[in-house]
Amino acid sequence: MTLKGKMYSVVIILSSILMMTGCSSSKVAKIKKSEDSSLNKTEEFIPGDAIRIFLPLDTASFLNGTYPIDNNGNIVIPAHGQIRVTDYTSDELCRHLQTTYQEYLRYPEMQIEPLIRVSLQGGFVNPGFYYVRPDQSLWNVIALAGGTTSERGLKKMRWERSSSVMERNLIPALESGKSLRSLGFRSGDQIWTPVSPRSISEIIIRDVLPVATFTLSLYLGIKTLNDD
Repeated sequence: MTLKGKMYSVVIILSSILMMTGCSSSKVAKIKKSEDSSLNKTEEFIPGDAIRIFLPLDTASFLNGTYPIDNNGNIVIPAHGQIRVTDYTSDELCRHLQTTYQEYLRYPEMQIEPLIRVSLQGGFVNPGFYYVRPDQSLWNVIALAGGTTSERGLKKMRWERSSSVMERNLIPALESGKSLRSLGFRSGDQIWTPVSPRSISEIIIRDVLPVATFTLSLYLGIKTLNDD
């Protein structure tokens, strides 16, 4: 076989492999067939959570994004509308979406990740709600919010669920590096830390100095115009 013929054969083989491996779930979402028979599908996609759809070979695809799951187990996706994801496993949903969007997909590879919703409130740089992978560590989640506004904030953090305090000291959880799943986190949980009062130096740097700089620049500009 000529070199050109060998190269052509390699291309054909690689193309076949790519077509055969269209769906790939994250390690979080992947379900072994041997365990699938006794698993309730709603255990994978839960109302109040979200899913992330990602096409790694087509990062500009309109399908890429995070989709919240409503109270009825539905998500709303582009050009298709509502779909009840709690009726599917990750692999089943992946195949369904590939079939539904086959005329729009340039590449068959697709990844689907279940996400949970965690609230970070109080003394965080960017407090708010975040959709995160259950296999992420507590450090990863805190980093999404920009960290705490003070070092003291790490020691004062507590984990809450509804009106109950699940844990008042999260330092061991931070040090262990365990995933949210292994720690027992679920959607709707909240991490709260007190808002620390700002120091005098921080007030001067963030509030006073910008105003003083603007005022000085304005004064110098007017003075220059008058001198001319």
